[in-house]
Amino acid sequence: MNPVGDALTGVSNGLREVWASKLRSLLSMSGIILGVAALVAMVGIVQGMLGNMRASFEASGGILKVEVNKRAPPESQQYIAGISPGMTWRDIGAIEKSIYLADFVTPIVDMGWERFVANGRREGAMLKGVTPGFIGIETREIKYGRFISDTDIHLKSPVIVLGSHIVNDVFRGKENVIGEQVQVSGQLYTVIGQLAELPPIGGAANRWGNFENRMNFIPATTAMSRYRGNDTVNEIYLLANSVESLPDLVGQVENTLTQTHRGILDFEIRTQEDRLRELKKLENSFTYSLGGIAAISLLVGGIGIMNVMLASVSERIREIGVRKAIGARSHDIFIQFLAESVAISVVGGLIGLVASVGLLSLAQDFIPQGEMINIVPVTAMLFGFAFSTTVGLLSGIYPAMRAARLDPIEALRYE
Repeated sequence: MNPVGDALTGVSNGLREVWASKLRSLLSMSGIILGVAALVAMVGIVQGMLGNMRASFEASGGILKVEVNKRAPPESQQYIAGISPGMTWRDIGAIEKSIYLADFVTPIVDMGWERFVANGRREGAMLKGVTPGFIGIETREIKYGRFISDTDIHLKSPVIVLGSHIVNDVFRGKENVIGEQVQVSGQLYTVIGQLAELPPIGGAANRWGNFENRMNFIPATTAMSRYRGNDTVNEIYLLANSVESLPDLVGQVENTLTQTHRGILDFEIRTQEDRLRELKKLENSFTYSLGGIAAISLLVGGIGIMNVMLASVSERIREIGVRKAIGARSHDIFIQFLAESVAISVVGGLIGLVASVGLLSLAQDFIPQGEMINIVPVTAMLFGFAFSTTVGLLSGIYPAMRAARLDPIEALRYE
């Protein structure tokens, strides 16, 4: 008695039966094929999308970025809120003088949606007033020219750095627009810089593309003098010099602004940790959702395999009786039918993996910025294949047990 030899014989018989009934086997494994292909393809696409989102997060300062925004003072300070000057240019000077844990600082003077006119064309886009520190925080690439300088801030120069949207729509057909003139809400500016175009976030194709491409920048002092008539700012961005110094930086900024705002807490300090947590939560949500969908698909495939195997047992009752009559034991029959079930699920899983690579290759071609999609997400492939094999194994146990328990005399009498 050789258990290993008996097992190999049973597996061989099971595989022969699968090959002999190709169409039935293919139909029974279709659920496994679709489940594995769907799981791997969806994970690959989502990983690419999240990769773009992470890249956008890093480009906007990453975990080191700190934002200061306006907010209503607490109820206990409402009656004296008027003594605070609010967020002003004075805050920037105080932060730069007293805080050394930040590599870059910039105010954001948000002018909102403005109309840009040049070469007889007009187009709407966003305009913001900033200082040279902005490019260090947001890490935007300058395609041509330069960004705003300290001299521009000091002289309140009428200069502008354009995003790709205005360059493409207003200066059509021109690759380099440095030195050109553009009118913004009646004010004339000389183009000194041109930002490189950013890809759509998450590879999403829509009429807006990446909204950051619609951002255009002028010196903060120019924005305040030409449009505001005062020194108020909307936000303040800082970039910490290290993760370790981030808590101390937040504390120093709070202390400094509390002094410049005369004790009124009409500001809030936000770090990118909140955004990073949301990104991880979104990633987990996608993972669990896709895993659940794929699990249901694979379970449905397993039910299909079980149905086919039960039908196969019913069709082959007389055959089982003959095999038992000439010496086959119950565990030989059990192994044969179980091997058929596992073979169906394994082959189905392999076909599903090949199909998923094809789907991801198509996604790379048809989804904008599809090069971020990983066509071989190894972890998802291993999980999908392992799960499909397990489903096949579990789905085959009951039919195999039923076949093994058949009484040979009753089986031989079966018509």
